[in-house]
Amino acid sequence: MKKTIIIAIIAVTIGSIVWILAGNKKEIDSRKETKTTADVIAVTAASAETRKADNQLNLVGTAEANREVTVASEIAGKITQINFKLGDYVNQGTVLARVDDAYKRMTLENAQIAYDKNKEDYERYKVLREGDAATETQLRDMKVAYENSVIQLDNAKKQLNDTRIVAPFSGYIISKNTELGAYVNAGTAIAGIADISQLKVVVSVSESNVYTLRSGQEVNVSTPVYPNNKFTGKITNISPKGDDSHSYPVEIAVPNSKDHPLKAGTYVNINIDRGQSAPSLMIPRDAIVSSVKDPSVYLVNGENVKLTKITTGRDFQSYIEVTGGLKEGDKVVTNGQINLMDGAKVSIIKN
Repeated sequence: MKKTIIIAIIAVTIGSIVWILAGNKKEIDSRKETKTTADVIAVTAASAETRKADNQLNLVGTAEANREVTVASEIAGKITQINFKLGDYVNQGTVLARVDDAYKRMTLENAQIAYDKNKEDYERYKVLREGDAATETQLRDMKVAYENSVIQLDNAKKQLNDTRIVAPFSGYIISKNTELGAYVNAGTAIAGIADISQLKVVVSVSESNVYTLRSGQEVNVSTPVYPNNKFTGKITNISPKGDDSHSYPVEIAVPNSKDHPLKAGTYVNINIDRGQSAPSLMIPRDAIVSSVKDPSVYLVNGENVKLTKITTGRDFQSYIEVTGGLKEGDKVVTNGQINLMDGAKVSIIKN
């Protein structure tokens, strides 16, 4: 009897707990549903509209030296002469430094003596052979000795010439890597030279814009360093291959100015006039969610929004051309997308 009463109490207790939990769940679900249907997210929006775009392409890049090399020693030895300092302007062929050449000069003198002797012997044996006073074998041996001496002499001249470290082109000394009396090996860096008579600027251009450019096209170049001066550049190369983000390196040559010289490493602004552009459907770039490569927008449909895929064309910085997925007058969310999901209820506020 007692056991039956205990079981009954336990059953009543469990039933009460289940009833309470079920009631709480129903209340929580009801609150969630009420919140979902009641929440309105404030956003800003703009209409897709036909616009006549400013067909100027503005880019930012860094002016680089037209040519820049590190000059190295061709041979091993001690530096006996240095003819430059940092910042010097040197002409092509200028001897920047010399390596000890005493041994190379002796080698050249010996090679010259051997050459003179073998040449004289070869000429003499040719005459003797014509008079049948020497054999064909003797003449051939003299010829081989003479030809070997020519090679040895040329090699000795080159070895001596390699003791002179010369500037491969005209430019400014931008680094000094040795001192007088230092021992260098073949390949040891001596100095760095940069040619800035003409500068080059490499900019990254998006796929939608790169097809509007052409090699040889003139561009306008400016810099805050000389705010009242303009430079004229020319597109010299458009890369045939883009990177993973569909951007293409474009190289621009800019002749330097004597009156307002630019230094390598200066930030410059590139402006490219692409002529007249026909009006096209555009939306603010801020409306794009995900990425320009796979773009979507939140299209306002009454009080709700619909996540809509679109296709885009040219990029005009703050605006982007729409080639599919929208029509003129469609409203798209431009701010507040982070709080949205497909079908969310929105309230449009003024910008």
